[in-house]
Amino acid sequence: MSEVLADPASLIDAFQATLPWPLDPFQIEAIEKLESHDGVLVSAPTSSGKTVIADYAVFRALQTDTRAIYTTPLKALSNQKYRDYRRLHGDGYVGLVTGENTINPLAPVVVMTTEILRNLIYEDPERLQRVRYVILDEVHYIDDFPRGAVWEEIIIQAPRHIKFIGLSATISNFQEVAEWMSVQRGDIATISVTRRPVELRLWLAVRNEFYPLLDQQGGIPRETRHAAQAEDSTDFRLSQLRRPPENDLLPVVDRLRSREFVPAIYFIFSRRGCREALARCAGHGFDLTTDAEKALIDELVKGRLDQIEDRDEAALYLDLLDGETLRRGLAMHHAGLLPYMKELVEDLFQRGLIKVVFATETLSLGIHMPARACVVSSFTKFDGSDFAALTSGELTQLMGRAGRRGIDPIGHGVILKEPDVDIGTIFEAATGEEMTVESKFAPTYNMALNLLRYHRPEEVDSLMERSFGQFQKMVARGDLGERLANLRQRLADVTTTRFQAQGEPCCTERTFTSFVRAEEEIASLRVRMRRVRREHWHGRGRRRRGSATRDAGGQTLAEMKEELQGWQYKLNQLPCRKCPFLAEHRAHHTEVRELQARIRTSEHDAERSQGEYRRRMHALRGVLEELGFLEGAVPTEKGQLAARIYGENSLIVTQAIADGWLEELTPAELAASLVMVTAEDRNRDRPRERRRFPTSSIALAQKRLRIIYYRFSAREKDRGEENLRPLSGDYVNFTYDWCSGRPLTEMQAPHDVELGDAVKALKGLYSALRQIEWAVSDRPALRKLVLKARESLERDLITRV
Repeated sequence: MSEVLADPASLIDAFQATLPWPLDPFQIEAIEKLESHDGVLVSAPTSSGKTVIADYAVFRALQTDTRAIYTTPLKALSNQKYRDYRRLHGDGYVGLVTGENTINPLAPVVVMTTEILRNLIYEDPERLQRVRYVILDEVHYIDDFPRGAVWEEIIIQAPRHIKFIGLSATISNFQEVAEWMSVQRGDIATISVTRRPVELRLWLAVRNEFYPLLDQQGGIPRETRHAAQAEDSTDFRLSQLRRPPENDLLPVVDRLRSREFVPAIYFIFSRRGCREALARCAGHGFDLTTDAEKALIDELVKGRLDQIEDRDEAALYLDLLDGETLRRGLAMHHAGLLPYMKELVEDLFQRGLIKVVFATETLSLGIHMPARACVVSSFTKFDGSDFAALTSGELTQLMGRAGRRGIDPIGHGVILKEPDVDIGTIFEAATGEEMTVESKFAPTYNMALNLLRYHRPEEVDSLMERSFGQFQKMVARGDLGERLANLRQRLADVTTTRFQAQGEPCCTERTFTSFVRAEEEIASLRVRMRRVRREHWHGRGRRRRGSATRDAGGQTLAEMKEELQGWQYKLNQLPCRKCPFLAEHRAHHTEVRELQARIRTSEHDAERSQGEYRRRMHALRGVLEELGFLEGAVPTEKGQLAARIYGENSLIVTQAIADGWLEELTPAELAASLVMVTAEDRNRDRPRERRRFPTSSIALAQKRLRIIYYRFSAREKDRGEENLRPLSGDYVNFTYDWCSGRPLTEMQAPHDVELGDAVKALKGLYSALRQIEWAVSDRPALRKLVLKARESLERDLITRV
């Protein structure tokens, strides 16, 4: 390292010299703040250039003989960043560590998934001694459940000498995130950019015509409002029966082409919808490319296929590729596609050769695929339980790809109007605040075991209090205290003044309370009497002669009549019946009850917010002690093993290892058995046929794993926890065939499962086997079996970067 480059200003100048364009003012400010603070959090729109700050940290680490770690939430992003940095700095200076690959892990710059860094902090903190910078890309994933807790673990527990660079999409509460990070790490500076690098123009599609959603003053143009309201009008629909009342895919795609809004990402919130949209366009002969572009697509597809070393895999792609539709500039992109297919679409789209790609919302996360326009096909999305309108943050995320920096002067966002969605709802989302990050922190068994390996129980409790989740709850508790004070004051005011109306009301606090109670008792008795009468007439033929029908409390109809008369007499004796202010008193009474309920709820929330994560950690510790993973808050031998195996079902895997029956399996049977624990079924609630497993040993393994799962799950529920994931069954036969060496072209994805999902399940299994292989180093027979199972999974499709 030269003396000149030791000076931060000289380093910034040297970094600028490596770039083909001048740094933006916000990039310079962020770099300067990184030099003068303990870290920096950058909140900026997609494609604004915030990764340049990470590039500077990497450059600085290389120039000053320190190390930098770049983390991403997705393996695809890690692979992409590894390739970028390797091209920029050379093979010897850049490494990659993911669940499937470990390449040059001691390099000065290492790209890894966020979970790998968390594991490293627990397992091998010595490797972080020379690390000066950690880049947390997509740090807004802290809002993701269940993975968001990993970001919090890293920020809290990473060695203090490390500087963090947090890169986030535009979020409204970036100051709150930075304030929490500052409590953990020291002074964290903030940079917020809200202005997009390319202007975004929003359009509302109504009956296949595009209308501007916003005018220059930020309101809804009159013509747009009229068109949207006309569509919602029944009279308009009746008068326009010959025209389609809603937007139709084919005319919308045609408008995109004629207005030169391509390349475009057309978001459809289901894989099936993407397939059907692509099939419709293909069936109607849509052709969006020139002859020269078709020739280039053919050349690029052939070149990528030639790079596939596994000929069996190449044959599979030839079988799956819809080459003719691709040549016409149309494609789809979703998480169920094989990695090669997604990467091919991404490459062709970035080159401007794919003109319209039908994609699920996963495309809006991370992958670099800028477009001229983004289309939202539906403003409602299924959230797991119901259909809900898109939030402002979700809409911003989807529209983030619109506008290619340096290519498009304006990016376009098109929202398709639906009859059941009001234009006001769309307008509010389009003009609302950015996404607000909320902690999804939740203690896990693995977290508990790893923390108790190095910390006393009271120190673990303290770490729970340091989470971003607890920080947000304490901030909210301050607001809650103010709200409680206001509610109590309002209750006192209403209670004091409600019988002080002008004139002379007949009611007092005591008489009105008696009056309300009498009314409620009379109403309740009448309901019970109706029920008894109904049961009396319906059950006449079955009842013994002379027996009387009774209600659930044992009262007969005659007894209830007598009680009713008593309450009616009391009601008639009270002066409230004739009070001229009775309606006002009722309204006050209702308000008092509502205020009392809100106060009780707020007090309960305040009590729950204090030490919630500590209580949950204690519950998890209780489960672990009952199951033999802890003894006196210290991990047992079984607990030490479970701490080294990461995943929601690590306890089940560990118990299976401890029980000793895994060694009875062949490598393929072991893989097929463990995929039940490591994978997660899609559409878990759908009806399934009775499964037939490939071998009797796998069937027996499934029974044993189910016994472990139900035993552990029962212990969880006793303590109000539910962390274990149900066993998967979708991928067992597929995994067994794969590990038995069956050719790819002869394999079929499980029923109702995409081939890409099946390969993703195998990658997750491969990652778990690598962890188990390392964790059972003191069990040579099992380690050898796990090694063989892992090797049986190894095809280029699994391990390729």
